[in-house]
Amino acid sequence: MKPSPLNHDSLRLVSYCPLCEARYAHGNARLLAEEGETRLIHVTCKKCGGATLSLVLENPSGGSSVGMVTDLTHDDVMRLHRSRKVSTDDVIDAHKALGNALSDLFSAPVRARRTRAKSVAKARRTVRP
Repeated sequence: MKPSPLNHDSLRLVSYCPLCEARYAHGNARLLAEEGETRLIHVTCKKCGGATLSLVLENPSGGSSVGMVTDLTHDDVMRLHRSRKVSTDDVIDAHKALGNALSDLFSAPVRARRTRAKSVAKARRTVRP
């Protein structure tokens, strides 16, 4: 279903940038999807360039919204929306493919840093004037 034009009531619920607190310009908001009284809106702040993705619900008794700051552009969101969904099997396959590579990669340097930090802390405790 193609989204209807974005109305000003939806924009009132997501009218300020959470990063710089500037008021959003109506032209920077794009309606990504709509189902019933629920709208998914992407807004880019003209002042700081930050973007938010907000889910807005409007009904006769009022409205509410939930938003998140994102680095996704409008085009990124639409591309990801159209792409194949990630399944549980996809996640398990990726985990198996990576095996212990990430574990090996990150565990050695962390241990080395902890050992060094412990020895520095111990030296500070023993060398007091």
